[in-house]
Formats: sequence, C-alpha cells, structure tokens
Amino acid sequence: MNTMAGWQRSLVEAIESDAQSARLAEQGHVRTTKGVLEEGLAIYRNNSLGSRALALESVYPVCLRLIGGESFRGLAREFARRHPSTHPDLNLYGDGFSVLLDEVVRTYAEFDRLPWLADLVRLEWLCHRVYYQADDAPLDLSQLQGNDAHGLHPRPSSCLAWLHTTWPVHEIWLTHQNDADPPAMQVEEGDWYLVVERKNYRAEPVISDSGTLDLLDACASGATLGEIADDPRLDAEGLGELVLRGWIGRLE
Repeated sequence: MNTMAGWQRSLVEAIESDAQSARLAEQGHVRTTKGVLEEGLAIYRNNSLGSRALALESVYPVCLRLIGGESFRGLAREFARRHPSTHPDLNLYGDGFSVLLDEVVRTYAEFDRLPWLADLVRLEWLCHRVYYQADDAPLDLSQLQGNDAHGLHPRPSSCLAWLHTTWPVHEIWLTHQNDADPPAMQVEEGDWYLVVERKNYRAEPVISDSGTLDLLDACASGATLGEIADDPRLDAEGLGELVLRGWIGRLE
C-alpha cells in the first residue's frame, strides 16, 4: 500500500475508533497536536455516526414508528458505532440491524411485548434491499433448447427476497405504513413464508408456502434444473410457476 493510501486508510479508521486516532497521532501522520487531532476527529466521528443513524430511519420506518424516535435513534447510533459503512451509498447500509434487535429483545424486559421485532426488521431490510436492486435482463428461455438440464442453473430474480418467520410481520408491516393510528391487532405465533417482490415501483411481501421457499433456496444455492428435477424434496413443477411470476431472473 502506498504512503497516501495508507494514510487515508488510517484516517478513516481513526474517525471510527478512538484507539486508532491515538495511534495515528503517535505515529506522526498529521502535523498537529494530539488534542487538536482528537477534537477534529471527534467532529468527523459524530457526523459519520449521525449520518449512518439517520440513514437507518429511512430503511426501518415501521420499527421507528413502533418503538418511538428516542429509542430508535439510540439503537441506530449503537448499530452505527458497531458497524462502519463499507460503501459510499448509504442506501446499502443497515444490513444486520436485526441482529442488534435480537440482542435487545433478549436482554431488556421493556421489549418483552415485541418478540417479533427483529423479524419485522428483517422484513423491512428485505423490502429496502429489493427496492434498490437493479433489474435483471429479460429471461432467455431459448437456453432450454438443446442444453443439458444438469448444465443450467435457474437463478432467483435480483428483485426478489424471501423470509420464513414465526410471526405475522407482514401484517404488522402493512398496518404501519403511515403515521395514522393502526387498528388493534392480536399478534400470535404461527408459520409464515413470505416473498418480497418489487412490482410497480414498490417492494412488498406476499404470502407464499414452504415449497416455494425451498425452490428459491435451491436456485439461490446454485442447483441445476436437473438436480431440482431429481430431488424428491422439491416441487420441480412449481419452477414453471416461478418463471411465470417473474421470480426466476436468469438461466446460467
């Protein structure tokens, strides 16, 4: 790594870490006193944390409405503190927030009434991610002619994601899409198989079934058409329905 690139990387790490900022000063990478360096880095650090925390509000609006602004912003800043941004586009920031929510729900009694919160956040992330995905090229079914089924891999659409949950988070998500007071609802455990698809410039969940999610998992893991057809655990005939619905994005 050249000197400039090394210094830039050290500076980014120092913005994220008090310990790294101290090392940067000790190594003489900047021509200033240690106190001035730390004060300047603190300003950048707070701005960086604030920008990332604010980005999470747009990713998880339902969670924000449910737990309130003060609680959400505290959790968002904690997540931002633990997870530096690795991409210049903040629309891609926020994956893994559900892991923090899992920890919070397990740890704090105040969240006992929201055991489904982490799964709701997982659903919100999938909706957000699917919304910003680039479109696939039109599916070329001519590849099916003259090709060995064991040499073709059906891949799920880039504008698709799926989730198996024991909570009706799709209903919670739907009833909290605006700031109006939502109707009272009874949240009970069960089994839900959800597919998030982008349609008409909107990403939203639809209820599916375990067989469909098993097929999507197989396609995502790289199974060939032949392997899917030969696997008794999979509904190979359902693959045609996935193609018709636009849930298969390409053949490789």
